[in-house]
Amino acid sequence: MEGIVHRGDSARSQVALTYDDGPGRSTRVILELLDRHGARATFFLVGSEVERDPDTARAIVAAGHELGSHSMHHLDHDAVTPAEAVADMGEGAEAIARVLGFEPPLYRAPYGNFVPATVEEAGRRGWTCVHWSALGEDWMPETTPQAVAERVIADLEPGAIVLLHDSRRAKPMAPEPVVGGTTLVLEELERRHLRAVGVSEMLSP
Repeated sequence: MEGIVHRGDSARSQVALTYDDGPGRSTRVILELLDRHGARATFFLVGSEVERDPDTARAIVAAGHELGSHSMHHLDHDAVTPAEAVADMGEGAEAIARVLGFEPPLYRAPYGNFVPATVEEAGRRGWTCVHWSALGEDWMPETTPQAVAERVIADLEPGAIVLLHDSRRAKPMAPEPVVGGTTLVLEELERRHLRAVGVSEMLSP
């Protein structure tokens, strides 16, 4: 589908780490890891989770990271009407704005299931629709930090947009595998001299 970004410029030594579904249990630990490594990321927030934990949403911004919206209720937009999908998308951004004072300029559909109606509405609002090119599958029931990192690293190259999750919807685990996985990915980025930046910086001219 046109109008959706999957990756950045491979000529730049940059990678975009993105985290979906938060704010969640792992968000603040991930913020500490990113700060320790001098990395920047983009957090695609769910409106209902922002309402539940507004302080963590504010902490993401205060730490200098970028925000995207990820709907209000994390509905599968392939399974609802176009009008319901557009409403879920818009309500999510509006919930973020009520807490943080602005609507994020980036949007990612739940499950990555963009539909024509939401892509069109995002364009009308001036938002960029963002998919991914590297996937950690950190939601898998029995996954490990090593497995998460290995899946990301298999597709890690300049311009990659990496999908991880700071809120786990699958089997509860403590700590969540994304925490150790993030550490291993950040170490690999440093080995390869790749810089973790926000999606907007990666896409800038």
